[in-house]
Amino acid sequence: MDEPAVAYEPLCDTGQVISSIVFGPNISRRLGTVLGINVLPPGKAACTYRCLYCPLSPFLELVGSTAEVQGWPSSASVARALTDALGQVRLHHELDALVLIGNGEPTLHPELDRVLHEVRKARDILAPEAEVVVFTNSSLLWDRRISEALSKADCVVAKLDAVDEDLWRALNRPHKALPGLKDLLRGLKELRETLSSVGSRLIVSVMLLGPPKAGRGNASERHLKALSSFLSDLGPDQVHLETPMASLEPEARPLTREELVEAALYVSDLLGDERVFALIGTTVPISAGLLRTSRGMEEGARLKVRLPEDIMVLLTHGPGARTRVKILETLVGRKMNCNQLAKAVGVSWWSAQRHLERLLKAGLIRAIPFGRRTLYTITQPGLYALMALKRGLEGPGLPARLL
Repeated sequence: MDEPAVAYEPLCDTGQVISSIVFGPNISRRLGTVLGINVLPPGKAACTYRCLYCPLSPFLELVGSTAEVQGWPSSASVARALTDALGQVRLHHELDALVLIGNGEPTLHPELDRVLHEVRKARDILAPEAEVVVFTNSSLLWDRRISEALSKADCVVAKLDAVDEDLWRALNRPHKALPGLKDLLRGLKELRETLSSVGSRLIVSVMLLGPPKAGRGNASERHLKALSSFLSDLGPDQVHLETPMASLEPEARPLTREELVEAALYVSDLLGDERVFALIGTTVPISAGLLRTSRGMEEGARLKVRLPEDIMVLLTHGPGARTRVKILETLVGRKMNCNQLAKAVGVSWWSAQRHLERLLKAGLIRAIPFGRRTLYTITQPGLYALMALKRGLEGPGLPARLL
């Protein structure tokens, strides 16, 4: 089957569309610089779930099997598209991962095993340092063939939002033809064993929702206890807890940052601080250990760090000090280029560039080369300085705020 001519649509704003199959490169908060591979039929969103929080829910086709979807790109089409894309991208980017993710559930692909074989082959030749990663909602893991195919990935990021049948159906709204949650959980354990046997990693991703009036949240202490118990038996390499930025459904209430931190610390009490991470906003995953350390510092001790006089002058005195503070505030949890920052803080590109150079020199931000562009993000000293200003502290005793 030749590669379809229609371009990949639902998530095309996440990066450059190289073809109807390959998009990016993007910066992933989990994986670094990645190239996305959409193995779903172009222009169609198909999934076994219609999750409460998914932005594609209103548009996707809810399916129970591969046979219900037509127009799959062949493994040969995926191989050609990826080979062509890597030929272009590797000239300007060092890729950390090639990721099967797109407008639906990638494990629905009828040639998943062959697709992953072709992806690995292209990777080995053109991007040998990159991992092959698959994102899955875990709904088809009851099928042993899926687990066997996924063993060709270096890492699998598997969704698990609930370990209670009723809660699972309420949050993920699976197709009626799917087996029950018990089969999914059994399949997840089999996947863990399969991946471990070949040295591949398993990351379990949990989307947490607060209980609205209908009481459909999965972040209650009772459910977190049951979830932690299952995850402890499963033994994944990492557990990522996150909450949606926003929700289209009134039943799905995102957690506050404080609630997400509480959940991460609760789960880590059983699994260990080194395996549990919170994904807060657009920041990289923050380990429970770091969250715990930060909380301890906030509740009692303060970092014995003095804010140098030149930093105080840079952020509080002279022309442009207020703009520089606004730039730091804008970069908390974000990576942006100069043009984006200029628009965000309301200054010209040239003015933003001058402020960025001063903040870079002071060590309050850092530059991230990204192809022909440069992105900027705040550093730990920048966070400390910003929090000191917000709390009215001008010298010793900077709070150890990470969030």
